[in-house]
This record gives sequence, C-alpha cells and structure tokens, in this order.
Amino acid sequence: MAVSRQEKRRLDYKPPLFTITDVDLSFSLDLTKTRVVQKSKVKRLTPDLSQPLVLDGDGLKLLGVRINGQECSFTETAKSLTIPVSEKEFWLEVVTEISPADNTELMGLYVSDGKFCTQNEPEGFRRITYFLDRSDVLSRYTVHISAPAGQYPFMLSNGNPVSDSTQDGVRTVTWKDPFPKPSYLFALVAGDFDELSREFVTRSGKKVQVRLYVDRGMAAFGDAAIDSVLRAMKWDEDRFGLEYDLSRFNVVSVDFFNAGAMENKSLNIFNSRYVLVDPASATDTDYENVLSVIGHEYFHNWTGDRVTLRDWFQLSLKEGLTVFRDQEFSSDLGCRAIERLKAIRVIRGPQFAEDSGPMAHPVRPDYVMEMNNFYSATVYDKGAEVIRMIHTILGEEGFQKGMRLYISRYDGKAVTCEDFVSAMEDATGTDLRQFRNWYSQSGTPVVTVSMNYDERTRKCELTVKQKTPPTPRQPEKKPFVIPIKMSLYDRQGNRIPLIKDGVPAAPVQIADEESQSWLFENVPERPVPALLEGFSAPVKLEYPYTEEDLRILLMHAEDPVSRYDAVQSLIINYFYRNAENFERNLPFSEPKALIEAYRYILNSDMDRRFAAFVMTLPSINSVIENFRVVNLDAVFAVYRHLRDCLVIGLRDEISRLYGRALQVYEERVRTPGSYAVTPEQMGERALAEFLLDFQARSLTLSGDAAGAAALVLHHYRISDNMTDTLAAMKTAVRYGLSSEAEILGDFEEKWSGNPLVFDNLFRAVAMAPRPDTLNRVRDLMRHKCFDIGNPNRVRALIGAFASGNPECFHAIDGSGYEFLTETVRQLNRTNGHVAARILTPMLALRRFDRKRCDMIKGCFEKLLGEPDLSDAVYELIDKSLRHL
Repeated sequence: MAVSRQEKRRLDYKPPLFTITDVDLSFSLDLTKTRVVQKSKVKRLTPDLSQPLVLDGDGLKLLGVRINGQECSFTETAKSLTIPVSEKEFWLEVVTEISPADNTELMGLYVSDGKFCTQNEPEGFRRITYFLDRSDVLSRYTVHISAPAGQYPFMLSNGNPVSDSTQDGVRTVTWKDPFPKPSYLFALVAGDFDELSREFVTRSGKKVQVRLYVDRGMAAFGDAAIDSVLRAMKWDEDRFGLEYDLSRFNVVSVDFFNAGAMENKSLNIFNSRYVLVDPASATDTDYENVLSVIGHEYFHNWTGDRVTLRDWFQLSLKEGLTVFRDQEFSSDLGCRAIERLKAIRVIRGPQFAEDSGPMAHPVRPDYVMEMNNFYSATVYDKGAEVIRMIHTILGEEGFQKGMRLYISRYDGKAVTCEDFVSAMEDATGTDLRQFRNWYSQSGTPVVTVSMNYDERTRKCELTVKQKTPPTPRQPEKKPFVIPIKMSLYDRQGNRIPLIKDGVPAAPVQIADEESQSWLFENVPERPVPALLEGFSAPVKLEYPYTEEDLRILLMHAEDPVSRYDAVQSLIINYFYRNAENFERNLPFSEPKALIEAYRYILNSDMDRRFAAFVMTLPSINSVIENFRVVNLDAVFAVYRHLRDCLVIGLRDEISRLYGRALQVYEERVRTPGSYAVTPEQMGERALAEFLLDFQARSLTLSGDAAGAAALVLHHYRISDNMTDTLAAMKTAVRYGLSSEAEILGDFEEKWSGNPLVFDNLFRAVAMAPRPDTLNRVRDLMRHKCFDIGNPNRVRALIGAFASGNPECFHAIDGSGYEFLTETVRQLNRTNGHVAARILTPMLALRRFDRKRCDMIKGCFEKLLGEPDLSDAVYELIDKSLRHL
C-alpha cells in the first residue's frame, strides 16, 4: 500500500486555535517505561467553542486523559489526540508512557550511554507527551523529575532549581523556568556526571552559576568549554548589550546526538565532540569549534529563546542571525581573516552546491515535507551572509540600533524573518523592501562585471550585471540587492581613491538592477579592481582577470579575501583550461602562474596560517561547483596533475622551509608543556602540515618512498599535540607510505578507548583517495569502536567517505553508490534523519555523466522500494529525480 506523504507550505500557516500558558510535567524515569504526567493550563484563542483541541503525538502509549480533573472522551490516532471541549479555559491532564532506551531516532527523550537526554527541535516533544508541539505556543514550565534515590545523581531541566527531596526511596528534583518558551526548547537530562562550576557576574551585578556536566573521568577535558561560556557571556554584553537572565546556566555533554548542540533555554545539550578537548586529544580546529559552537548555543538565549519562531519556515530568523553572531564572536576573539575564509569555504562549497541542486530553497523556505531537511547550509550559512549584508548596508551602529529594537519589540514572542527586517528598517529609516528578495528567492546570483577605461578622460566605468539561474519552482528571479565592497589598484599595487561625481565614493556600491554602471573619476591608468572584498555578498563573481591582475591583487590587496581569491581564481582557471584538454585528449598545461604565486607566498612574510589557508587546494567538491555539467574524471585527473606540478615546481622551497619548520618544532618540544593554542603556534602547525604533505609527495615522486615514510614517521613520533599527530597520520594514509601501519597501530593502541579521538582514524582512512579505501571502510565498520547507532561514528567513517572522498565515492564502477545505498537502507530503519544527511552527495546526479547518473537513479529506485522509508530520505530522492 502506497504511503501518503504530505508537503507543508509556508503560506498555509494558521495561528493556533488554543495556547498553553502553563505546563506542569512529572517524569518517573525508567529506561523502558518512563511515565510522563502533563498538567497544562489551556486557553482557547478562537470564539468558536465547537472547535476541538487537537494535540500532536508520535509513538506514545496513552494511559489517561482528563479535563479539569474529570475523564473525558477523545480520539487517538498515530499522530494526534483530539479532545472535544467547549470551555474557553481549562486544565488538561495527559498521562503517557514512553521507552527512552528504544528511541533510536534520538528525538524526544532517549538514552545516551545510560543517561537520559532530550532533543526536541524541531518536533521531538510530541514523542514525550501529547501537546501543541509548535513553535508559536509559548508556555511556562515546571518540571518534576523522579527516580530511585542514588540512581541518577544529576537530574536537570530548564530554568532554576526550586526543590530536591527524597521520600520512600524516590528522589524528586523540581525545576521552574519563568520565561515562556515553545516545546522545542524543553530539555531534560538525568545521569551521573563530572561537574565543573564557574561563577559569572553580569554587568548589572547578578551572579550566575555556570555548570558543565561531562562523562565521569572527563572533567579535565571540559575546561575549554566552560571557559568559552564565560567568554561568550562577556562578549554578548560588550558587543550586543545582552545580559544573561537566570541564576543558572547548564551545559551537558552527550555522545549520542544527531546534531552539534541544542540551545534549550538555560540547559544547553552538546554533542561531546564540541565540548571535550585537551592538548593531547584535540586539534587546533577542535578548540576553535568548541569556542564557536559554545558561543552559538549561548547566543541563542536571546536570538532564538527569548525571541523565537512563529513557524519552522522562519528557521533562519534564529539560526542565520546566531551564526552571524558566533562568527563575529570567533572573529573578535581570534583571527578575523581566517574566520571569514572558513565561512566563505562553506558558502562556496556545500551552500552553492545546495543552491544548484534539487534541494535549492530560499533562506526562508516555502515548501518542505520533513522539517529536519530544513537544517541546511542555506538556512544557516547563507542566512548568516544575509544578516552580514544587512550589517554591511547599515554599518555597526545602525545594525545595533536595529538589534535593540528587534529584541525590545519582540521579547517573549514568536515572530518571522519579516519582523526582523522591519525592525532594522524602523530603527534606521532604511528601505529594505527589495532586500527581502534574499529571503524569498533561492539560487546563487551570478554577478558579471566588465570595465571600460578611457585613458584620455581618466574615467573608469564598471558595468555590473546580475542573473540568478532557475531553481526548482522559481524559474524567474527578480534582482537582488547586492552590496559590492571594492577597491581599485594601479599596476604598481597602489590603491586608487574612489571618486564619483567629484566626491569620494563609498567603498560599498549597491547593485540592485539587472544591469547598471558606476563611473569613477581621476583614475590615472587602467586599474585592477578588487571586487567583492570580504566576500561582501554570497554570489559568484565573473570578471576577466588576467594572470598579471591576479598577481597584483595577491601581492598588494589590503583585503585578505581578495588575496585569497586571487589564488583561487588561478586554480579554477587552470581547471577550466585543462578539463577541456582532458576531454580533447590534449596534454595538460603547466601551472606556471600558480607555481610563481605559491613561491611568492612561501618566501613572503605573510601570516603562516593565512599562507597555509591560501595555498591549500580547494576541495574537489568546491571545484565541481564551478561547472554546470561536470566531467568528474577530468576534474580528478586535473586535480592530481596540478598537485604534483606544484610539488615538483616548489621542491626546493618546500624542502628548505619544512627543514626550518622541523628545526623550530624540535626545539619547542624539548620544553615540556610548551604547546599552546596561540595564533603564532597555530600558524606554525598549519604551515607545517601543508609543507609535510608536499615534502612527502615530493620524495615519493622522486623515487624515495622510504625517505617519505621515514619523514612522516618522525613527524608523528615527535608530535606533542593532536594537530601534528593527525597531519602525519593523514599524510601516511593518503600516500600509502610504508610507515602507515606503524602509525595507525600506535594511534589505535593509544586512542581506541576514546571514541571521539578515534574518529580521526576513521576520517583519515575514509578520505584517502586510494583504490582500496572502500574495502577498508567496510572493514572498519566491524571495528569495536564503530557503532552505526551513534551519529558521530557514522559521520566520521561513512559520511567522510561519501562527502570527503569524491574520487572513491564516485568511482565509475558504482561501488561507492551501492555502499552508501546499503548504509542508508540500514540507517533508515533506526534513524531516518542521519540516513538523509549522509545521502547528500548523491543528490546532484543531474550534473554527472550519463553512466553515473543512471547508477544513482538505480540506487534511488531501490531505496524507494524500501518499506517504511522515512519522509526525510523520501523527500531528498523525490526532489532529486524531479530535478532531472
């Protein structure tokens, strides 16, 4: 029998007929039979007394329903509970029973390594009790958690603790949250933990107890996380004027978690990957991720919790804004250039891919079947770029005025993206009507710029055109408002002042028409334009830069993104030329301009980490995004050839610089405890990793494979931190060096007892572009450290192979597709959300060659025949096939 699947539409939103103002929840915890008693004060919002109360539910065992203390009639289905009631206000009591231990979807109340945990965003609360499980119903919660005394030392919920008592061997802890919140922000945690505690004093003098809960024996790994909370609290006060509002702020680390973290009001629950770090087990990137993700979830206290969503189509209202805030937090506390480049890589990689694929949707989507499919790079990362453009247009002062109005106007309310933009307009008097196209239109605009320079009049005219390709359900697009930050440089690299109509022009010019021109005066020679400085808009830029233009920008541009983009343009242009040569059976050209660019960087005084970032080749997935229809075999071949040309052409510089870096490193490690997560050391490690990879490849290409193996093994042995350890391990595995077995064996012996750290071995093997990688991935699925029920393990091994190793995943024999299909079928039976996430690399089948496209179609047809296929997986496949 065919399953009826219904798509939800944003325009079908209707206000709730009822609201729940107060909720009293009692939990009698049991792994397989947890009893939940809900007592709620319900208020009718419509004068029509004939309308019944309809509550959401999913997989619940209903034990009883009462209205005002009396049993009542009701109708129960698999997804709802309908109660005929005529009162305007009444007390509702619902008793349900659930089995947290059997909840493999990890939504609602479930068990993670023996501890109770919740995840309710977006629609998990209905798996706990029948409720108005929608984001525009805000309620005040009182929560009682009961269990046999001593069984769960820590029993936590939202708000502040109000009582803790034991009677007849049963301990009950009560929490009360004075702030109304939607059900998706409800949280409960119970278990045995190590507890870390700090005190934060707000700017108004209020004392806040900050508590961090981690697995027993892991307290030493939590210092960075709890310190990050304090830094986030201080930063939010200083930059946004937002102060924490309760006396307790709790953070809990769990291992089984579908996402990165969850911002439940005052009780943030985190994937342990973003909490547990120390120098021996965590990389520099891990430390940065902890700071960023901790900050992100804390910042939701105001942008997501106190001001929340009217409906799930408005998800970017909280996520895009909060990603922007956490990016600014990381930039203010770290290196702004690096943080910006990291964000740009996400946009040009996963987000641009999403915009050009079957799942393309606006920042504020209009249609969806499965709400969890909303949690996308478009909603989060492009949403943050939309906020950044508003900030660029209004400036810091104007943006902060808008934020203050937004918070004061909507505190305690569930609102829309339109409400946010309106607050920005009202606070600054700026007309953002056309800017709203960023919220309503999908796709990546292509901005084409041409130059006309008149040597006689010394005038330079830039003509700017924008065109956004068709996307599903949106064949035609209106012009966007695109802020283009720019500079002009002369051939010696000197900056030329921007003059329009005889007066200095703003560095940010606004493109808001299909075609328009800007005329600049007093330009002494044909300039080199630095366009889209700072990546001032999430668009694809087309300008006919010459190699000499790009050299000037690399060497002289004041904007770090322009310097980075100069090298990226050289790389992408090389791919364009040689992919065509591949198809015509012509030899590849030599990347002379790129070799000279790399040589300049290596010999310059450029910041080491920035230099490593600039010289690291873009991922193959990012390269693919530059082709409308891609010849994968051509891209793979050009990628390998380009890398090896750079290795050979820079052999002397690489050898010399790696030797110098190794000497500095060996001198440092002689002093125990000298490792630090500082910008200087992070830069040294980033550049050393780049140099190690090139040096090992150089030795291999010259016939000295034994020397390459010894070099990498030495790097591994002297390492005193995980960043350098993984640099050596990944290099050994990538090139199949003879030292690989010793390195992997040593790493396994040291870290097999720590699943988060051992995930690094899974990733290293899964991402190696080698013929035997898929067989090795299959073998590792039988490893004692792998658990297909744990999303972290699935992402580290299977996700890394499918998303991070396109050469092996897209093998022409289809083995990668068949493997992923098998895995998705298995995961679909236990956790459809994770199954849908790892399916992403197959969705762009329309852009591949006919053979690969047909193989993926065959895999999709197998999955469509799977009984009980989740809505999350079905929606992705259905839209992909419709997109062909």
